[in-house]
Amino acid sequence: MTMAEQKTPLYFNSHEVAKILQVNVSTIKRWTEEGKLDCVRTHGGHRRFLMNHLAEFLRAEGRQVEIYPVETEADLELNYHILKRNYPQLQSAILMRALQAERDVIQKVITGLHLNDIPVHTIYDEILTPVLHEVGHLWSAGELAVAEEHLASQTIRDAMIRAQGSVQIPQGKNHTALCVNLSGELHDIALKMVDHVLEARGFQIYFSGQITPLFKMKQIFRKYHPERLYISSTFILDAEAAQNELKMLCDLARSFNTRVFVGGQGFTILDANHPAIVRQLKSFADVYES
Repeated sequence: MTMAEQKTPLYFNSHEVAKILQVNVSTIKRWTEEGKLDCVRTHGGHRRFLMNHLAEFLRAEGRQVEIYPVETEADLELNYHILKRNYPQLQSAILMRALQAERDVIQKVITGLHLNDIPVHTIYDEILTPVLHEVGHLWSAGELAVAEEHLASQTIRDAMIRAQGSVQIPQGKNHTALCVNLSGELHDIALKMVDHVLEARGFQIYFSGQITPLFKMKQIFRKYHPERLYISSTFILDAEAAQNELKMLCDLARSFNTRVFVGGQGFTILDANHPAIVRQLKSFADVYES
C-alpha cells in the first residue's frame, strides 16, 4: 500500500512532536495549553497530533525542523514514517523519488533516518536494498529502460554518499579493510554500502571499486596491508572468469594473512570455499557484526 492510499489518520505523540520541534515534552504540553499547538485527546487523556496540527503550527511560528525539512504536509508525512520507522512506506517514497532522479529528497530522508538513530546497516537492509531490488525488477520486467534503471540506481548511490556525512564516525581507526568488486559488475552500490557500514564501525577503508589488474592489487596489499578484504559480486557475466578472478584475489589475500569476506547474489553461482574466505555475508547487518 502506498502512502497516498493510506486512509488511517497519521498521529504523532508528544514525544515525537518534541523530537521534530527540538524541544522537551513539557514545552509541547505548554504550547497545547496556550492554544499555540492544536491536538486531539485520547480516552486516556493523552495528546495526539495530526499532520495539519503541526503544519499549522510551523506556518504560524515560522519554525524549521531537522529530522526532515518541512515545507508541505507531505514532508510531515515523511517525518512521521521516519519517526515511526515505517520501512515499507519509506521504501515507496524513495522508489518514487529515485525514478524521478530526485537525489536531494532521498538524501534528506536518509539523513533524517540517521538523525533518528537508525543504524546505517538497518537503513541499507530495510529500505535501500529492497528499493534497488525493485528498480532491478522493473528493468527486468521491461517497465524501465536500461538508462532509466541506471539513473534511478545512481540517484540512490549519490544520495546515500551525500547523507553519510551525517553519520557519527569514530575518530580512531582500529582496523583496515580493502573493498573490491569482481570484474563485470554494473554497479558498485552494494560495495559502497559495505564501505559505509565498516566506516561507521571505525575501519580505515581502501575502496578500489571494480577490481584492478592483479599486479596493481599486489602493490595495494604491500602498501596498506589490509586486515580484511571484502569482495562483492552481484552480477556474473562469465562464471569461469569470475571464479578464476576470485581465486587469484583469495590467494593474494592469503599470502598477506588478510581475512576475506564475500557477499552478493553472484555467490549463489561462485564457489566460496577458499581457505582465505572466513564468511559469506547475507546482509549489511552481517557486515556490521562480522
